Amino acid sequence: METLQALYENRAQQEELDKIEKHIKSSKDKENAKPLDKPEQFLYQLSLIPNFSSRVFCILFQSSFSECMSSITRKISTLQRVCKTLQDNDSVKKILGLVLAFGNFMNGGNRTRGQADGFTLDILPKLKDVKSNDGAKSLLSYIVAYYLRHFDEDAGKETSVFPLPEPHDLFQASQMKFEDFQKDLMRLRKDLRGNGYFSR
Repeated sequence: METLQALYENRAQQEELDKIEKHIKSSKDKENAKPLDKPEQFLYQLSLIPNFSSRVFCILFQSSFSECMSSITRKISTLQRVCKTLQDNDSVKKILGLVLAFGNFMNGGNRTRGQADGFTLDILPKLKDVKSNDGAKSLLSYIVAYYLRHFDEDAGKETSVFPLPEPHDLFQASQMKFEDFQKDLMRLRKDLRGNGYFSR
C-alpha cells in the first residue's frame, strides 16, 4: 500500500502530461531528438493505464475506510459509555451532590454563593487546590473520604466499585471534539463522492 500511496501522490498532473506528450510528438520524426528521462518515461507509462488515478485512489480508500470507520465508532462508543455512566450512575450524582453541599457550606456566610443550586464543571479541577487550615488535606480528598465512609458499603473490600467512569475512558472523552468527528466524516463523504460511490 505504501508503494501505491507513493505512486498516487507523485502521479503526473495534466500540465506535466501535456508537456511530455508534446515532447514525444515533436521529437517523433527527429533523428537526434532527446529521449525522455526515466522519471518522465515512467510517468508517461503510468498515464497510459486506463483511469490510473481513480483506480489507485479507490484501492487506497478501500484499504483505509474500515480503519477510519472503526476509529470513529470506537471514539463514539467511548463517549456514549462515559455519558451514560455520568447520567445514570447514582454514585456520580451522590459525589456531585457532596461537592455542591460542601461548597455551599464553605460559602455559608455568602447569600449569593452559599445557597447555590448547582455549579459549573470547571470547579471540579479546583477542588484539590482548596486546603484545610493546616494544609494537610484538600477538599477533594475530604469529599472522597466522606463518600467512602458514608456511601460506599464495600469501601476497602474487593467488591468495591469505582463510582466514576473508567479514568482512561474519561480522559479520552475529554479530549474529543465534535468538530473532529465532523471533519473525519466529511472527508470520508467527500472521498466516497469523488469515487462515485455516494451520490447524495
